Amino acid sequence: MKSEELKEEIKKILLDNPSIIADVIVSKPEIIYQVLAKLTPWQSLATKDDIREVKNSLSKLEIKVTSLEEKVEDIDKQFATKDDISKLVTKEEAKQFATKDDISKLVTKEEAKQFATKDDISKLENIINAIGARWGIMSESSFRNGIYEILKDIGWEIKNEIIYDREGYVYNEPSEIEIDIVIKDGNTMIIEIMSSLKRSDLPIIKKKTELYEKKNGVKVNQIIVITPFIHDKYQDQVIAMANSMGIKIITSLDNIK
Repeated sequence: MKSEELKEEIKKILLDNPSIIADVIVSKPEIIYQVLAKLTPWQSLATKDDIREVKNSLSKLEIKVTSLEEKVEDIDKQFATKDDISKLVTKEEAKQFATKDDISKLVTKEEAKQFATKDDISKLENIINAIGARWGIMSESSFRNGIYEILKDIGWEIKNEIIYDREGYVYNEPSEIEIDIVIKDGNTMIIEIMSSLKRSDLPIIKKKTELYEKKNGVKVNQIIVITPFIHDKYQDQVIAMANSMGIKIITSLDNIK
């Protein structure tokens, strides 16, 4: 068999059985390089130095990437996270915090010892309430009696009447209602004598008058409140409210005729 025919036969066998080529390459890998040298000019193939240089470049690049990652991580640490932001307060909430001026107005522990404690204030309130209750009863009673005498001197005859309010019309519960009545020149007047008048007293006075009219079947011509003091920041409003309810407030005995 001629050499050319032999080559063709071997080539045919290799094409039909490529696994033989794989076995040969594994046993002699330099064959690949030789084949590439024939297919491509040898100058274009990478040498060992080229490969070594590529490895060095890759190593340097890896170092730079690592350094860059560290810098990015440091920058991340400086930024606020969602948790950090969630812990922040709004401007409205910040207004509730104490400022430097607020803190400067605070007292020291030593200074605070000189202040009254809650117990001290509580004891003082109890004493004031006890005195106030006792003095309030005495002063109200004394004031009423004094006004009674003055009214009698100017010719007013005052009749005191107690009505039992079974339905609780005045105070929303059954109670005895004390009413002072003056009958002058054929007119019936309800008189309320008070050492001080509060805005909340007016509806009570009005209800007492209505109860008297209902119980006695009479028409009250005038409601008069005699008091030296209107216990309200807006006294004019109290007087206007009284007028709208048909109640006349007298704060000076000079106005009584």
